[in-house]
Amino acid sequence: MLRLLIRFAGLLLLAGGFAALIVDGTRSLAGGDLRAVPLGAAAADLFPLQMKAWQAAAERQFWGPLASLLLRAPLSFTLTLLGALLIVSSRKRRRAIDFPAR
Repeated sequence: MLRLLIRFAGLLLLAGGFAALIVDGTRSLAGGDLRAVPLGAAAADLFPLQMKAWQAAAERQFWGPLASLLLRAPLSFTLTLLGALLIVSSRKRRRAIDFPAR
């Protein structure tokens, strides 16, 4: 049951990544240059108070540069990557094949 929920969440993230890619492509065609929505801008639009608190906490810690790099990553790439990781992690493990002894 948990595997099904993880796979469903992965498919939702893949669909979100594809939708974000379509939005980025439309904006790029309309604007005449390459435009991609960064993860930080999308998160700030959805969760403004939590994002400010998270950024302040990240800057106080030693991983501030890593967090700023992650927040500048394109939203479509991030959602697609997370969705793919969830789908791959929810696959059944293959059993080892036992060959008969000769």
